[in-house]
Amino acid sequence: MTEGTERKRGVRWGVAVWAAVNTAAVVGLPWAASGRLPERLATHWGGDSGRPDGSMPLWAAAFFPAMIWVALVLLIVVLGRWRGGATAGLLSGGVLLVGAQASIVRVNLDHTDWRQADSVSVWAVGALGAAAVAGLVEWAVIRRGRTAASRGVVSERSEHGESGR
Repeated sequence: MTEGTERKRGVRWGVAVWAAVNTAAVVGLPWAASGRLPERLATHWGGDSGRPDGSMPLWAAAFFPAMIWVALVLLIVVLGRWRGGATAGLLSGGVLLVGAQASIVRVNLDHTDWRQADSVSVWAVGALGAAAVAGLVEWAVIRRGRTAASRGVVSERSEHGESGR
């Protein structure tokens, strides 16, 4: 097995594990705290007032973001195959969705009605910040991998007497 094949297999496993862990987190967070949550969870806040103006039942608040995550993973994997295996967006997207879910669960904790939920603003900014940092890390890793791969191609060509062009 070549180094490139091993790397592709490792990336596939990494994507699968990351997707599974994030799916479990997005679905599991509301269920884990269900004893401290209202029957319906505030899931949308008005821009002007900062107060909740939309809700979902617990099961929907757990599974709707999970469906978005699975669709995002499938889209990135399909586009990645088309673009040569790039998986950009998975790390930051996963961090953003888990952060958003954690934010929603946090602001709904210990309230009897979804309309009593706290403002999500601070938590949403935190989730966006964490996703931005994850995106920068992701970009740096992908860029470094491409640079190393191109050096490897040049090195292999040099070993075989080719010019590397």
